[in-house]
Amino acid sequence: MHAGSLSRLAAPAGKACAVVLAALLVGCNSLQRGVGESDANAAPSPVVARADAAAAGMSTTRVDDPVPAHGLRLPATFRGDLPCADCAGVRHHLDLWPDQVFHLRREWLGKDMVRGDMGRWRVDPSRRALVLHGGAEMPLQFQVLGPERLRQLDLAGEPIVSELPYELSSDGTLEMADIPSFFLGQMTYMADSARFTDCLTGRSYPIAPGEQALQLQREYLATVSEPGGKLMVHFEGVLKQWPGMEGGRLQPTLVVDRFIAVRPEASCGPSRATASLTNTYWRIERMRGARVEVVGGRREPHIILREVDGERSFAATVGCNQFVGKLEMEGASLRFAGAATTLMACPPPLAEMEQQLRSVLENTRGWHVTGNVLGLRNEAGDDIALLVAVYL
Repeated sequence: MHAGSLSRLAAPAGKACAVVLAALLVGCNSLQRGVGESDANAAPSPVVARADAAAAGMSTTRVDDPVPAHGLRLPATFRGDLPCADCAGVRHHLDLWPDQVFHLRREWLGKDMVRGDMGRWRVDPSRRALVLHGGAEMPLQFQVLGPERLRQLDLAGEPIVSELPYELSSDGTLEMADIPSFFLGQMTYMADSARFTDCLTGRSYPIAPGEQALQLQREYLATVSEPGGKLMVHFEGVLKQWPGMEGGRLQPTLVVDRFIAVRPEASCGPSRATASLTNTYWRIERMRGARVEVVGGRREPHIILREVDGERSFAATVGCNQFVGKLEMEGASLRFAGAATTLMACPPPLAEMEQQLRSVLENTRGWHVTGNVLGLRNEAGDDIALLVAVYL
């Protein structure tokens, strides 16, 4: 994260003359970009100092700053409402930092749907294309039209020929959006302080107190014996601005909404590459919140999602019968259709595990991939199964 501090241009009414005099002496540009003293009761000003502001999720850039080779003046926020096939539009809030980290918040207008993503960006110089590698399977791409203008490209990275508005623009400022998402990374806990390091970006954030954060803490203490040791954790939450210790300045902080799992055997290294949904072997780790164990002498529980010549299919088992059928996908929606199965009699606990797998296959309506972890969702958007990519 960029080092920086949030500054305010605020003054008590009694000092108005001094402020005017200072403005005349320093000049207009200095007043717009300078750092002023802060009154404890004054509201924050939208004018923010550049030096350390990015650490607080806010910053400004100058129009006379040199533009790097990638063609973008950063840090900056790019905004715009892009076309949507079945809604009023998709509101984009894209935060870009010079260290090649991005945050993206998308809101489907007229629908109760908000998605967040984080990851790394790069620019393909041959196409002047900004490529966002985050938690989604396919990277999002934008053409760099100028230091403060982007235009969305299609999934293949080709221009979208349309009169519709596909552009995002920036006013040269950075104002970090709240990012609701699934988070996978390493947690540390020491002296009543919990921190999380995100696998996709490598950035570290404090974890805000709360009921689900307390459950995360209990799982950590039950698993890690070494003080300050690292533990891979998976949860759903929001990265947002939050007061620091003892009411300090706002800083990016993780608020845990729902604990999912701890994974003592995993580390961030291989998780930086986002697994492909199809043509991947997915080992089943949890179904309906319960851990799935391998039964001795049997195949490990898994699902294989295949895509060959445009045909999509699946094969799944917990170690007894095999389910096969068609895979229906469109965007974030997913269904296992026409499942057929072999008819062997399964001994316990395989019979019960197989009933759980059948229920998961019948009730899956959506999916998300975070690093190398696949979540299958039901109609309500709840995770009903978690799987880990074994062959990437």
